[in-house]
Amino acid sequence: MSNQQNEVPVRVRPLLQRLKSSLSLLPRALPGHLTALHFVLVDRATMAQVHGAFLDDPTETDVITFPYGEILICPAVAREQASGYGFEFEQEVLLYALHGLLHLAGYEDASPAEAKQMARVQGRLLKRVLAVKL
Repeated sequence: MSNQQNEVPVRVRPLLQRLKSSLSLLPRALPGHLTALHFVLVDRATMAQVHGAFLDDPTETDVITFPYGEILICPAVAREQASGYGFEFEQEVLLYALHGLLHLAGYEDASPAEAKQMARVQGRLLKRVLAVKL
């Protein structure tokens, strides 16, 4: 990934190792129809375009999950949000990926109650994944 203004370099190998370790820690199993998972890091413009095309909201967002196993993550948004939540940049990217995995496992966040439950589960999962020795 280049170092253009809206692009943020991500150390991919450690992120993938953490994601692999997270699969056995998910509180619910992923659906059996998923034969592969795809984590795609996109820039702000791409994220806004996809957000508009599929969710009728043309603004950028942090993560979008598709039910066939593709999870789009915007590292530039993660860079902005990380310090506000007290995370390191790469922890924030990992959080977005875990959020996507939880969606694939059946968690929703459309209502305030669902969002609150998902945030709790997501926080616990992140702590467990970060505790795994690589």
